[in-house]
This record gives sequence, C-alpha cells and structure tokens, in this order.
Amino acid sequence: MSQPIAHLSWFLTVLLLGGCTAPSDPPDAVDDVTETKSAIDPPVAVTTDDGPVVGTLINGLKVFKGIPYAAPPTGARRWAPPARPTRWTQPLTTTAFGPPCPQTKAGVPPPSEDCLRLNVWSPTTAGAHAVLVWIHGGGYVEGHAGEGWYDAAQLAWREDLVVVSLNYRLGLLGFLALPQLEAPDHGTGNWGLRDQVAALDWVRRNIAAFGGDPSRVMIAGESAGAVSVTTLLAAEPAQGLFHRAAIQSGTYRPVLEKEQPTGAFPSAYAVGVQAAILLGCTQGDIAACLRAKTSTEVLAAQARLPAVTELGIPLSPTLPVVDGVVLKGRPLARVLAGRGDVPVLVGANDDEASFVMDAMGVVGNPGDFSRYVDAVGASARKAELTALYQPATTGERQAAIALGTDLSFACPAQRLAAASATTGTAKAYLYRFARAAPNGPFAALGVAHGTDILYLFGHFEAVATTPTPDDATLSQYVQAAWGTLARTGAPIPTWLPYTPGGPFLTWNTPSTTEVNWRGGRCAALESLGLLPP
Repeated sequence: MSQPIAHLSWFLTVLLLGGCTAPSDPPDAVDDVTETKSAIDPPVAVTTDDGPVVGTLINGLKVFKGIPYAAPPTGARRWAPPARPTRWTQPLTTTAFGPPCPQTKAGVPPPSEDCLRLNVWSPTTAGAHAVLVWIHGGGYVEGHAGEGWYDAAQLAWREDLVVVSLNYRLGLLGFLALPQLEAPDHGTGNWGLRDQVAALDWVRRNIAAFGGDPSRVMIAGESAGAVSVTTLLAAEPAQGLFHRAAIQSGTYRPVLEKEQPTGAFPSAYAVGVQAAILLGCTQGDIAACLRAKTSTEVLAAQARLPAVTELGIPLSPTLPVVDGVVLKGRPLARVLAGRGDVPVLVGANDDEASFVMDAMGVVGNPGDFSRYVDAVGASARKAELTALYQPATTGERQAAIALGTDLSFACPAQRLAAASATTGTAKAYLYRFARAAPNGPFAALGVAHGTDILYLFGHFEAVATTPTPDDATLSQYVQAAWGTLARTGAPIPTWLPYTPGGPFLTWNTPSTTEVNWRGGRCAALESLGLLPP
C-alpha cells in the first residue's frame, strides 16, 4: 500500500459494498427502531451548562446531535488540551451530526477541525437512566460517531438507556507528541484521549438534564474505540468519570512510550520529529510553524509516516502516549496496579484477523501460513506454530486467521479479563463472539472484526445484511447484556464472572458457557514468548 493504513480501512471498504424492560413499542418500529425524522417530529429543549440545545423527539426518544462539548481545537488550541466551548445563550439547534474530525477516509461527510461534538439518545420514560458512552473505532485515524451502524436509537429504546457517542481528534492532529507541544500540565500527545475525557466530564456535568444518571456511566467501544476504553481505564484524569466498561475487539498494546521505542512501536517523540520534518517545521518556533499548517498538509504528512506492523496488523503510529501525566504507565500495568477498578466486559470475535489476510496475500495457497508467520515476526517459532495451528488440516488461510486473531485480539482479551478479575474488587466478564453475519458481503469474512457491532446496535442493513430471526434474537440478547451491565454493574445472570481458567460466554445461536478459551492456544503462545505486554 502507498501509505500506512488504519487497521479497519480495507475492511470498511469491503463493508461499504453494499431484553429487558423498555417503554411501550413505538408505532411501526418494534423490530427496527432506527430513527426516521419527519416534518411532524416535535422539538425538545434541554439546557446544558454551556447553553440551551434543541433536539427532536423521534419515535419516543429525545435525540440531540452535534452538541459541542469542547471549543474548536484550532489555532492556539490545536495540539492543546480541549477547552470548554464559548457559552451561548440562544438555543442551539442540534439535529444533525457534527462533522467528522479530519481524516482521509473516503465517503465520510466533509471533515472539519471543529469536530468535538457529541450525540445523545435519551428515553422519554421517567427516572434517571443508566448511560452508555460509545467511542468509535478506526485505528485512531478514521471514523466518526455519525456512521450508520452506530445509530443508537434501537439500543437506547430497547434497554431504556441514555446513549452518548462522540468524535475525538484523530491521527497527527490527535496524537502528535513533541516537547514543543507540551501542555501546561507537562503532558503531550494525548489530545484525542483528552477529548474523550472531556466528553466524559461533559456527561458528568450535564447528563442528568437529559434523563441520565451520572453515577451509572458505562464506556464502550470497538477496535480503536476498545483500545481507548482500555486506555481510559488507566488514564489518571478519567478516574471516577465512568463506572463500567465494555472492551470489544481491542487490546492494551497500541500505546507509545514518550522517548523509548517498545517492541515494534517507535517512541512518540521519534514520530513527532519525523512529522515535523515532513511538515518543514525544524527550526525557530516549531509549535507556531506546525499550527500554521492546514489540516490537509498535516494529513499529507501523516500519510507518509511508516506504518507500525505489530503482530501482522498495520497501524498508523499516531497512538496514545505514556506521557507521565494523562498516562503514567502502560495500560495493562496500570490495570494490574489497581486503576480502572470497575466491572469490565471484554472479548473478541472468532475471526478477527480475516480482514487483513487478502491485503497480506494470505488467500489459501500452499505456504501461506508459513509466510504469515514470517510476517508477524515469529519465524523462529514456525515449527511450534505449525504444530499448534495445523494448516494442513484446517487450511492455510484459516490457520493464519486463527493465529492472527489469537495474537492481536483473543489472547490479549483473556489477559485483560484476568488482570481485571484478579485486581481490585470489580468483576470481569469474558466473551467469545462466534456468530457470523448470515448473508451479505460481511458473511464471507467469517466472524470478522466488527461483527459484534451489528448485534449491539442492530443495524445489519449498514453492511447489506438481512438478519434471520435467530440473528434478531441474538441482537436483543447482546443489547440486554450491555444494557444490564450499564444499569446494574453485572450483565445477564447467565454470564458468570471470569476467573483465570474459568467460564466465559460464547455468543452464538444458541449462546453457551465454556471454559476452554481458544483451545488453550493462548497459554502455548505465552510459553513461546509471542504475547508481549
């Protein structure tokens, strides 16, 4: 490829081809509560501590889109901690998603640096509702909260939840670290992560006005959103701003040390210096030079940064930073030290790595598994891995998918669940997602990266898929588990807390409780030294 890719870019190109107690059913919207605005949808007003906003009542939900939670990060505010927006007094119409943050992904609405907006779906039922805050994925370089498969109307309706989704700064604009870009608190690089914290602080201050309970806030995300959730568990300024967490197909590894390379990852400062050179900012007032560049110029420099290929998954090197302020250590180490002691739900899909195989030429030809082992830097362990994954029996491609899934998603999920379960007082819940999309372009990838999103939000049509009755039922069960965790701090009763070597839930039709995670392969990979911390 001509430029580093977010680990979802090829995958999303493929995709774009194509419970519990709740209020009474809305008219003609029992099974698909996708919001459909019409001319008769009445406005609904709420006053935030920044000013009044006007949303819309749609199918029994109060919906607000594009609420500013921070000032535009432009000018002197670029590469700086998010600031409160300028207070407004006239009602602000919030009926359209805010623009995505600057990115190069095709097919998104026009991006803008004035992107720090969030969205709220709120039930009209009485009482203070639990809150789920969704953080989108996209490899920290693409994606936005307004994507169709993140529409939270169905989830909010079925589970009687307030659901919040948010944009945050991406790529170099979100994660550029340099000594010249040090914040007043001496941190650097975590601008996008600080945006997420600022949104959570907005929730703490304002969600009661939308019918939410600020003492029952759950953070959830998939892919880079899940990595964000893991990182927020460890982040100092995020402590106390959330009370449960769901980590879907993420890990704890994609963070940079400020000054030292770690494994396949360069140091954050090395990436920052390379970006400054690419932007022609090498002398004089470096910060002023960088801030004078257009977002287009910044994105062009970002595209020229070498990708980090960590265990076969190519990532842009624009990642959260262990800066000693926002992050005082690597996420797994901080969780083991007792940070983020909240109930955690964590898991992975059966075929997470299927999305990278075509791009790597792993299509099922003889020798593909061997070549994949070389690509992930495990050539010295090829004999042991061949014996463990049996490509001659399972097939070259499927063996590579299983290895890639174990290395980058499934085994880190188990390790994180074990860390959460054995540290502090809160319980952890481990899951395996084993149901593939039943039809459409998604189905050919197996239980691919992102499959769980279809079932959590219920928008199969976003990937040209028609759910069977079994899939619709499974979607309701998934929504009920996430919703019950948000409300009570524990998911559905049949999902037992995880302890090392203990039970986990396999989502399928039907779902089952099991104890043999990935056939015991994670322990074998650990013994081979192939699971870095």
